[in-house]
Amino acid sequence: MINHVWTINSLKYSGVGNLAKVVNQISWDCYSDDGAGHVTGRSGITQADPPNPVDFTTYNLLTEHAVVSWLGDEFIAEIEAMNEKALQALIDAEVTNTGTGVPW
Repeated sequence: MINHVWTINSLKYSGVGNLAKVVNQISWDCYSDDGAGHVTGRSGITQADPPNPVDFTTYNLLTEHAVVSWLGDEFIAEIEAMNEKALQALIDAEVTNTGTGVPW
């Protein structure tokens, strides 16, 4: 089982209309661990969708979980799939029968 951990590093915000501190950019990391010592990760910056004034959450009340959800299920699944491929490449590199070097 692969464990994926998402972390929000920073949020860029500005005022929009009468709304203060509207998040417009999300800086994130996603680390994936197979539990057997193989770890990989990706980092990025994603533009946030414009706010919906009807269900706008004040900046001070935002949670990391809520902000991660703004990235969208499809995007999250894509990043996690890339990390899983990278983990498999690490595992495959350990069991390969090819290489270079000398036996001494």
